[in-house]
Amino acid sequence: MLELLNIRITFMLRSTHENAKGDHPIILRLIYRGQRRDTFTGLYCKKVEWDKDLGRVKKVNNLAGALNRNLDIIHRKAYDAFEGFHYNGLDFTIDELVEKIKGKEEAPTLLMDYLEDEKKRIQSRLHIDISPATVDKYRRSASHVQHFLQTEFKVKNYALQRINASFLEKYFQYLRGTRGISHNSSVKYVVFFKTILMPAIRAGVFRQDPFREVKLKQKPVFKGFLTKEEMELLTSVELKSPDLDRIRDIFLFSCYTGLAYSDLKQLSRYFIQKDNDDTFYIRKPRQKTGQESIVPLLPPAIRILKKYSPTEDFRDFVWYVSTNQKMNQRLKTIGSMAGIGKELHMHLARHTFATTVTLSNGVPIESVSSMLGHASLKQTQHYAKVVSHKLKGDMAKISGLFK
Repeated sequence: MLELLNIRITFMLRSTHENAKGDHPIILRLIYRGQRRDTFTGLYCKKVEWDKDLGRVKKVNNLAGALNRNLDIIHRKAYDAFEGFHYNGLDFTIDELVEKIKGKEEAPTLLMDYLEDEKKRIQSRLHIDISPATVDKYRRSASHVQHFLQTEFKVKNYALQRINASFLEKYFQYLRGTRGISHNSSVKYVVFFKTILMPAIRAGVFRQDPFREVKLKQKPVFKGFLTKEEMELLTSVELKSPDLDRIRDIFLFSCYTGLAYSDLKQLSRYFIQKDNDDTFYIRKPRQKTGQESIVPLLPPAIRILKKYSPTEDFRDFVWYVSTNQKMNQRLKTIGSMAGIGKELHMHLARHTFATTVTLSNGVPIESVSSMLGHASLKQTQHYAKVVSHKLKGDMAKISGLFK
C-alpha cells in the first residue's frame, strides 16, 4: 500500500468474482481526494493464497513470486503516474490517473501540428479582422519555432503539453543568440507565441500557463528622428535621379503625416477627405492594427501630392511606392548626399512626425496618439521622452549664458 498526501494505492482480491479455475481477480484500488476507482490488474489467485494485510500473494509456490513481481510493477507504474502529475505541479482527476496507468491517456497535441491548424484559422480571417502584416508575422514566428526545435532538441515536432518556462527561456535565447534578433524583437516574438498558444491555454491543454513564470521586458530604445534642420537639408539636396527624387518625396510625405510604410502603399484618394472649412485630412485604419488614424494634411504634404497629380486636384496623385527594402536602400544614398549623418529608413519618418513635426511644436500627446493610430497613449509616451531629451539638449546650448 502507498499513502502519499491524499492518494492511496492498494491491491485487493475480489472474492465475489471467480473464473473457471476458481481463481479470483486481483484489483488495483485507487483513492484520491475522496474518490475511489477499482481497476482490474489482469492477475488472478486462489482466495486462500491471498494475504489481505500485505496486499500480496502468499509465498506458497513459485507462481506466487511471479504474481507479486507483477504487482510490484503495477504498483510502481501507479506511483510513477501519480508522481508525473503531482510533482510537475499538474492538476488532475482520479479518472485521468487511471487512464494514464492503463496507458490510455490521449495522444499529446504536437506543437507544429497545432501551429499549422492555427495558421489556417488565421488565414481564414485575413482582411476580416486580421491584417496581412499579422499573417506574415505568424509565418515568421512559426518558422523560428520550427528551426528552434531542430536546433535545440534535434526534433521536427514537440508535445504541446511539454512546453514550460524552461522551453520558453531557451526559445528566447535562441532568438537572441542563434538568430541574432534584437532583445526587444525577441521579446515581441515570445509575446506573439503566447498569443498563438492562448486558445490552447484557455482550452486547458496546459495544466498551468507556461508563460506565468517567464518575465521578459523590453529595454528602452532611443527612437531616432530627423531635426528640422535635417529635414531642410533633405528637402533642398539636388537629386538628378527621378527615382531618388520620388523616394525622397514619399519619405518626406511620411514625415509630415506619420503614415507607416504599409499605409503609404495603400493611400489613395479614397482616404483623403475634405472638411467644412476646406481643409483636408487623411482618415484611414492602420493596416498593422486596424486602429483608425486621422491626420490633417500640412501644406508641405499637399505640395508633394500635387507634384504627382495629373489634375489640379492633388487627391488624384499617382505614385509608385517601391518595396520597403528598396526604399531603405535608396534612402541611405539620399541621406549621404544630403550630408545627414543618420541612417535614413522609412520608419524614421514616422518618428520624425511624432517628435520634430508635432510634439516639439506643442501638439498635445493625445492628438499625436490619435494621428499615429495608436491603440493607447502608452504607445506614444516614449516619443514624449525623446522630446524631453531634445529639450534638455537645446537648453544646454545656452546654459553658458546664464551663470
